[in-house]
Amino acid sequence: MYPKKPSTVNRLLSIAYCLLLTGYCLFFTACSRRYDPKQTYSVEQIRQDFDVMKNALEEAHPGLYRYTSPDSIRWIFDQTAQQLNRPMTEREFRRVTNPIFAYVRCGHTDIYPSKGYTKYIKKNKPKEFPLVLYYLQNKLLILQNNTDDSTLTVGTEVMELDGQPVAKVVEEMRRMIPSDGYNQTFKNAMIAGGFGAYYRYLYGNKDTFQVMVKDSLGKQRKLNLTFTKPPKTTPKAKTKPANTATPKPPVAPVPRPIVKTNTKLRTLKISEKDSSVAILDINTFSDNKYQRFYRRAFKAIKAHDIKHLIIDLRANGGGKSDASINLMSYLLDSNYVVYDTVVAIKGKPTFNRLYGHKFHRFFTRIFSVKKTSDGMLVNKATAKAHKPNKKYGFKGNVYLLTNGRSFSAASIFPSIVQQYSPRAVVVGRETGGGKYGCNAFISPYLTLPNTKAKVRIPMFKIVLHVPSRDQGRGVMPNHAVEYTFDDVRQNRDLDMLKVYELIKSGKSEK
Repeated sequence: MYPKKPSTVNRLLSIAYCLLLTGYCLFFTACSRRYDPKQTYSVEQIRQDFDVMKNALEEAHPGLYRYTSPDSIRWIFDQTAQQLNRPMTEREFRRVTNPIFAYVRCGHTDIYPSKGYTKYIKKNKPKEFPLVLYYLQNKLLILQNNTDDSTLTVGTEVMELDGQPVAKVVEEMRRMIPSDGYNQTFKNAMIAGGFGAYYRYLYGNKDTFQVMVKDSLGKQRKLNLTFTKPPKTTPKAKTKPANTATPKPPVAPVPRPIVKTNTKLRTLKISEKDSSVAILDINTFSDNKYQRFYRRAFKAIKAHDIKHLIIDLRANGGGKSDASINLMSYLLDSNYVVYDTVVAIKGKPTFNRLYGHKFHRFFTRIFSVKKTSDGMLVNKATAKAHKPNKKYGFKGNVYLLTNGRSFSAASIFPSIVQQYSPRAVVVGRETGGGKYGCNAFISPYLTLPNTKAKVRIPMFKIVLHVPSRDQGRGVMPNHAVEYTFDDVRQNRDLDMLKVYELIKSGKSEK
């Protein structure tokens, strides 16, 4: 006798029961894996993560020895391995291994928190650092006071933090921040804008901080400070003026953008000071609609008979290289080559199961590269010639505003335009990204097996089509502009003022 087949209803009930049971298992598993920032990993586990990271960098990083000798890289690996001699939390492991990436001298290569740590911090935000501090000209100055101590005025210099001299703390921060080559403006910009966050990363989350400050008279004192949330300001009720006053003439409205766009990405406006000047503010190259925007923007620039174009790249962290190359086509007069070489060591590394962007890397290996006789992968963008936009190409003077936070594609763009356009000058400070290229194109994350910390390892080494030897520096401005603390406090835009000065004097040449 064969067993009787179950009815359709019974089969459906069985399936539903299995799904419900699976759901319960997944739910309780997720609950049991709730992230604990105090969890420690054994010496064996952190050394295993270190070995995976070290081997991955040596195997696949295309520019590991671009600015640092193999002996120096081996030295920092050995120095780091000696410190992995006790159980550590994830943050402690990242803190110990972070200096490796500063030695690599690649701004696209760094170690990042695990997904679990990131989610935990979002839900359990640490107390803010009690002072907003700004690092400028080797001094750490108070930009905003978030404590109850009203005697701490803006501009007061901080000399020590928790018993450590500021110079030592800043040097420790520099050892944590990777940058392209020997560039320091990127590190300075990151410290200036995020001192509190870096301090917590280095020395842990605290409620109270001991600081020693020096006032304008040179008097020093020590204080214990805690963060105090500033009170919300209530807007004052507006009162209508009496009708007896002489009516004022109407004020001209602020010019609207001549091309509508997302202001978080970019804007194009006509200058309020000079109608022959347009300001193209590009906050990022990470957008898919760049072609339409640039076409409409330069069509409007031509229609308004603009003579001077200011392109603001300050704090632009980069994005899609194609977006920056497309923008070049509106500024250069003849065919131009951006990349001399774009080369990867290998397409599918031995650590592939831990390496992200699998589909993107697979697609690249199949369609975007060709293999050389020595096994290297050469991207098809190498030595490709691009054509200028003849219909809407801009023929006036171009001013590129840059600073230490102009990075990646936002450094590639001014490097090429500065080199090949006689009408373009760079105003501001050295870019954070390299003038001669970087390691990027595709920069997946390697997830370490135990701590789950993420290591960013770019695939391609990029060498730009720029003459002379790579000196490991960013794009240098034709007209350098330096800020004082008072300029920062008063929100003065000295870069823009310098451009108007050049326009007025007629000295727009390099």
